[in-house]
Amino acid sequence: MAFKHILLHLDATEHCEKRTKIALDMAKKSDAIISAVFCQTNPNMSAIVGNHPVDDTLRKLAIEAEATFKAAAEEAGVKATISNTLCTSHAQVVQAVTWAARTSDVAILGQYDWSKNYSGIPSDLAENVILHSGRPVLVVPFAGEFKTVGQRCLVAWNGGREAARALNDAIPVMQDAKMVEIFAIQKEGVKRPSEKELVAHLEHHNIPCKAATDTRDNVSVTDLLLSHAADEGADLIVMGAHGHYGVSHMLKGGNTREILKHMTVPVMMSH
Repeated sequence: MAFKHILLHLDATEHCEKRTKIALDMAKKSDAIISAVFCQTNPNMSAIVGNHPVDDTLRKLAIEAEATFKAAAEEAGVKATISNTLCTSHAQVVQAVTWAARTSDVAILGQYDWSKNYSGIPSDLAENVILHSGRPVLVVPFAGEFKTVGQRCLVAWNGGREAARALNDAIPVMQDAKMVEIFAIQKEGVKRPSEKELVAHLEHHNIPCKAATDTRDNVSVTDLLLSHAADEGADLIVMGAHGHYGVSHMLKGGNTREILKHMTVPVMMSH
């Protein structure tokens, strides 16, 4: 089992090259095809309020991105197609990338860089695609360099549906892992499937696995997870994503958004 069809979101940001390289490496390992989609609005215009016509500035950015990606794919020897969707609003960007993701095995997007506040991309693009595409999404941080993704995986486990979905969606990328750790954050009074059961489940796929637990102790889930990932030298975090709907899900949804904002290694999320 492997990812055979990868959706790669392209834009005109400086961080696009980083996720392109990760997508090409992933495709090369599994003999997959990449469907690259350049999709954004004109960065010189507000795409949130009102619509603006597609102009030559945006068309030029699309042509440049297409040429850069084609050259990289040819050099890597990876099968790929590329298309563009030039949008007049952020809502159109979210819709186009979400729809494209639904016909792929996995989508690769970039983390929004709040320090740049690039107006051509909606800040919540990754979150929306994760919650509404029905596909696993690999989000690549804007900061840092990642020579490997999936050699040392940290699976955030709370026993919920989303966590179970994320764990199994990530099996293709974990099959070449040197180690996978199931990391459960204990919550008093909450019962869930044993971490040992998950270890046995992954061992059926010949994935080396271990389990660890911790307690929050007045530390946020985000801080605890990212700190543990750093301690373990993880190059990928796998976790379930929660939407902001209903009182019982608001805190979980907040954790999803905080991870997407403060992530330090690539994160694969499923909803």
